[in-house]
Amino acid sequence: METKRSEKNLMPHATPEGELATPDQLLRLFRVRPRVGCKKKLRQIDMAALVGIETRTLQLWECGERLPSPDNLQRLIGALLAERLLLPGEEEQEAQLLWKTVAQAYEERPGTYRLYPPFDERWFRRLLHDATHMLTAEQGLHQEVQAEKRGEHTGSGVPYTPTNLRPHPTSFLGRGPDLAEIKQLLVHTHFVTLTGAGGCGKTRLAQQVGEDMLDQYTDGVWLVELATLTDAALLPGLIATTLALAEQPRHTLLETLVAVLQHKRMLLILDNCEHLVEACASIAEHLHASCPELSLLITSREALNADDETVWQVAPLAVPARSLQSVTAAQIRHTEAVQLFLARARLLLPHFELTDQNAPTIASICQRLDGIPLALELAAARMNLLSLEQLAERLEDRFHLLTAGRRTALPRHQTLRATLDWSYESLSQKEQQLFRRLSVFAGEWTLEAIETICVWPAMETESVGMTIEPREVLDLLAKLVNKSLVLTVSTAQEAGPHAFRYRLLETMKRYGQEQLEEWRGKSTQEQLLLQKHHARYYMELVEQADRHLRSGARETWLVRLRAAQENLRAALAWSLSLQGELEVGMRIAGMLYWFWLHEGIWSEGRSWLEKLLAQAPRYAEHVPLARAVHGLSVLVWVQGERQQAEHLAREAAALALRSGDDCLFATALRLLVQVELSQGNQKTARKFAEESVRLAREQGDHWNLASSLSVLGTVLQAQEEYLQAEQIYQESLHGFEETGDRWEQTGPLRSLGHLAWMQGKYEQAAHFYTRSIALCQGMRGTWLLTRGLEGLARVVCAQGNFPRAVALLAAAEEQRSALGAVVLPTMRADYNHMLSVLRTSLSSQAFEEAWRFGSSMSAEQSMAYALGDDAISLHGRRLSEDSGEHAHE
Repeated sequence: METKRSEKNLMPHATPEGELATPDQLLRLFRVRPRVGCKKKLRQIDMAALVGIETRTLQLWECGERLPSPDNLQRLIGALLAERLLLPGEEEQEAQLLWKTVAQAYEERPGTYRLYPPFDERWFRRLLHDATHMLTAEQGLHQEVQAEKRGEHTGSGVPYTPTNLRPHPTSFLGRGPDLAEIKQLLVHTHFVTLTGAGGCGKTRLAQQVGEDMLDQYTDGVWLVELATLTDAALLPGLIATTLALAEQPRHTLLETLVAVLQHKRMLLILDNCEHLVEACASIAEHLHASCPELSLLITSREALNADDETVWQVAPLAVPARSLQSVTAAQIRHTEAVQLFLARARLLLPHFELTDQNAPTIASICQRLDGIPLALELAAARMNLLSLEQLAERLEDRFHLLTAGRRTALPRHQTLRATLDWSYESLSQKEQQLFRRLSVFAGEWTLEAIETICVWPAMETESVGMTIEPREVLDLLAKLVNKSLVLTVSTAQEAGPHAFRYRLLETMKRYGQEQLEEWRGKSTQEQLLLQKHHARYYMELVEQADRHLRSGARETWLVRLRAAQENLRAALAWSLSLQGELEVGMRIAGMLYWFWLHEGIWSEGRSWLEKLLAQAPRYAEHVPLARAVHGLSVLVWVQGERQQAEHLAREAAALALRSGDDCLFATALRLLVQVELSQGNQKTARKFAEESVRLAREQGDHWNLASSLSVLGTVLQAQEEYLQAEQIYQESLHGFEETGDRWEQTGPLRSLGHLAWMQGKYEQAAHFYTRSIALCQGMRGTWLLTRGLEGLARVVCAQGNFPRAVALLAAAEEQRSALGAVVLPTMRADYNHMLSVLRTSLSSQAFEEAWRFGSSMSAEQSMAYALGDDAISLHGRRLSEDSGEHAHE
């Protein structure tokens, strides 16, 4: 027979003095009540274990120094139900009283500006329903186990869908494909782990999966929150408490869990497992193996590495694509990160709208915050204090700005810094060391780069503790990847050891950089060494690439340089800093100009070279300076600034001559040939060209010789020595074919086409030009393509197809304008004459129609048009027919 409880124990609504009870008083009164069927009072240590907290935390609650968070209070109420400490028939009233008392005390505390969430009646009634159901299961546990041993099945229970999932205060946005795939995985595998960086939305995604699948689990969806649990031994108890299960005599909690759950169709969500990985892996493996109808959904910053586990990487939300053009509202409206930012901003500013005017700023905010949901929500929480422009500007100091998290959230989710602190502090000392060193990288990087830059012997530092051994890198990197701090990037463009790359989200990079700096922002020895190693590594990469960019391996190395472009920019910026080494930057830029030229990023390359040369002493007689001046002269020349290009070309040639590098001198002379030709100095031009050829032959450099022969052919052509010019062009073409450099073959092919055009051999000229254009396929930059299109336009014009010639010229002009290029000085007269002929031969309307058509084509379309693609050429033929009637007689 149950012991009748005293009136004091039955209704703990007031103190003996008649005042309303405080949270600490209620907590103590509930805990010390005699339990049904048990004479012993529940000790603090036992209650703490059931809730999944430290005993000290419960003591602070019961002495009134702290208040439980909503999540902890839910677990506490679940424990009170499981231990039958709430009166039968009065459970909801007593739970509601406790909740409202805590909420009132919370909101009355100084500095509180957020409301405690209201008591969730739906959640409690499901919990009570399940507790009643579980009580029946506990009472029949022995019979259930014995029946299973005999191969029988009791089959008791009433069908219902219990859960402890609480309605979320904000709507779930985006991730439709992710939700669908995770639900499919749960159906087929029953064991899925969601991994990802802190703040990327793992918990919210898991809860949404649970809500969506409630009707598929007759025994419910249950969320077990582990964030505050620090003792792995308490994990089974916390799961049991969440499910309102009590430990049975002569059975461990795990055995109790298995006995009750082995026939349950249930989804169990274990949230925030990263600090208890081994314990979670062990219990998840056991439950998965023993309970065939149980589904497990885990969230963790690293995978459990358990048997049969399926790992799903939760990526940040999609952000607007980076673009040089200003984005519009329509272009970014459906981007997930933008949708989340707008929705959270409207919680504070209900009439806030996305417009074409604010779209670029919102896109920038989402990009700079990497689409991390927590960061976006924290940023949106500042919208009642800052304008969009102020918010974007202050993201430079994002860890101080993004601190306005929900007070009801876990402490580590209330600020962006707290989230990253939690991840960083969970790392070993060596893992922390590598993580902060990885922040020296920009963009993506390879394993080889890490092993070269982030590893150095103790003799380079004052502290032995700063060393990382080469053999440690792969294991440490794997741990950082597994803990979702480093992302992997696989690219189909590269093969071999460089096909797999790594990167940090920008927010992670900023955090790592902070860890490298002292509290006053002074650069540390570790940081200085890293930056030096980083710049020198990428300098050596460029030097290695320089040897291959003039060969058949050009495309492979262009891909590598594209992937390293952000790191090359970082190295160049460091070389210009007070701590940097200017010569490192000079050596990088002096060789990288060839990459900038062919990628079509001339203005950027010119800017770097001008900055470096502005700091370099001109009296220095060394190869890096000569290379840098020559590189700048080439970029200035193609942008049409003849006077400055001439000055730089002569300076580069003089520096190359003094350096004693004959190969470099031969290269510098080639641009001087073009300069002299543009000024009508054919004799001087020939002298320079012949000297360039002689030096290249002596060096035995086939590529350099082919290039020098090409400019000599141009001089001979200008001097109307056509037969010799053709022989020289053919020799140049053969030289490039031998080196395997198909892109440079376009030069002599264009020259042969021009020579044939000059001699009236139009079919032959068209053949050479189309071969040149075809070789431009796959090029990122369009400089060589524009010259081929112009040449073909000359031939087509001579053949009388004026509309097609106009379209080809317009397509070339469109691509050239995008580059910031102009028609070469040596070709300007021919170009202007052709335009004059075309304008004379067509009416204004026909000319404009053809020009619009050509201008509308992309680089790929213009290539296809030039090579006779049926679809595009059909339009061209119609244009020709329609324009014929407008041609002048």
